[in-house]
Amino acid sequence: MTWEQRLSKSDYIEFGYVNAKDKSDEDFSSIEKQAQRQIEAATNYFYNDHDFSNDWPKRVDAYKTAICEQVDFILETGITASYDGGDNFKSVSIGRLSLSPSVNPVDTTVNGVCKEASRILGRYGLLYRGVNDYAAKNK
Repeated sequence: MTWEQRLSKSDYIEFGYVNAKDKSDEDFSSIEKQAQRQIEAATNYFYNDHDFSNDWPKRVDAYKTAICEQVDFILETGITASYDGGDNFKSVSIGRLSLSPSVNPVDTTVNGVCKEASRILGRYGLLYRGVNDYAAKNK
């Protein structure tokens, strides 16, 4: 299966996002690919079965916006996968020393996708997990 980039750097900027604006095109493409991979997994690869270029424009924009949110999340936290929580601990005590992170990055995700992206996807039905009649009919 060939990977198709669904969000360009110009789309990212046009949607009003700025965290990756100064990244080189190569760096942006790499981050976008990671973000898109996470969004595709969250949507159960919706656009593998549906035509991205002819879909409802609001849903396409929501999908792209979710990728933008995930790009910013990756840039802010460095987390590129659900299992990549870094120092993922609630608290640690050693003798008199006690450490508790102020925010656990994993707590800010839903199935590996940042909460902002998850809310956007849910609003436009992209997190629906029902039976896929299209795939069943075209086997």
